[in-house]
Amino acid sequence: MNHPISRRRFVTASALAATAAPGLLVPPARAELPEVPLPEGPLPATRDSLPLGRIKDQEFSRLMLGGNLIGGYAHARDLTYVSHLMKRYNTDARIVETLEIAETHGINVLNSWVVDGIQHLQHHWKRGGKMQWIAQARLNPGNNLDQFQKSIDLGAAAVHVTGDVADALVQRGDVDTIGKIVDFIRGQGRIAGIGAHGLGTIVACEKAGLNPDFYIKTIHSHDYHTAPGPEETDDLGRFDNSWCNDPDEVKEVMFTVKQPWIGFKVLAAGAIPPYRGFRHAFESGADFILVGMFDWQVADDVQTAKEVLGNLRRLRPWRA
Repeated sequence: MNHPISRRRFVTASALAATAAPGLLVPPARAELPEVPLPEGPLPATRDSLPLGRIKDQEFSRLMLGGNLIGGYAHARDLTYVSHLMKRYNTDARIVETLEIAETHGINVLNSWVVDGIQHLQHHWKRGGKMQWIAQARLNPGNNLDQFQKSIDLGAAAVHVTGDVADALVQRGDVDTIGKIVDFIRGQGRIAGIGAHGLGTIVACEKAGLNPDFYIKTIHSHDYHTAPGPEETDDLGRFDNSWCNDPDEVKEVMFTVKQPWIGFKVLAAGAIPPYRGFRHAFESGADFILVGMFDWQVADDVQTAKEVLGNLRRLRPWRA
């Protein structure tokens, strides 16, 4: 590794960035930072492993690597500098290193938005990496499916319509378009999924009999300081502070769903400690959890996931 960093050093650097002069809070773009050579050569030996689940004919680790921290999508409430800090920390070299650490610790899949590109993952593949890719895609104007086709062309093992798009389609009564997206992905020989923030999206898709290969739905408790209050009933928090309005109802509805379920936002964008968030998601019925991780978090999160999976009180049958 070119520049390992400890948890303590990262926290110290974050604090310094928070107190820097205002002009320093907006970092240069990644390309303008000093270049660090990308890791080359074959990957190191495997250091750890994770339990796997199957969606169709593909096996995925039950802990999946999310792309938000890599892309700079912080969901940091009113801490406006955090997204810039994340982009500055996650240089091209460090992103490649994060993929390496993830794979050597048993994580075999990355989920990210196709528009963000996969140049780091392609470099990882050239080094012999086997990390699979589940692509997020959105409709372009006019219900254009170019993002879905691009995901397939770039080698995605699975593709899903994003939760914001699916939620919006359901809210305007256009479930048929979601069905057409699922059919398009399947027609290209890929695993097809539907994303959702709102539970109503899952209910509508089930009622319409769309039968995707998997759902990717938010699940987190409200046991954190910035959780929504009783008067906040929208699917998404008004202050970028919540993505699962009624976790108990989600657990109840998803119990009846036969498709595999990937739970995301399980830590409420970093507000919930991993042990508590992982346990809540798996015991609520999620078959996989999607978690954004910095390089220095991967090994700990893998151990936490294994510990949680080894001692669950779970009612929903494993669907994957």
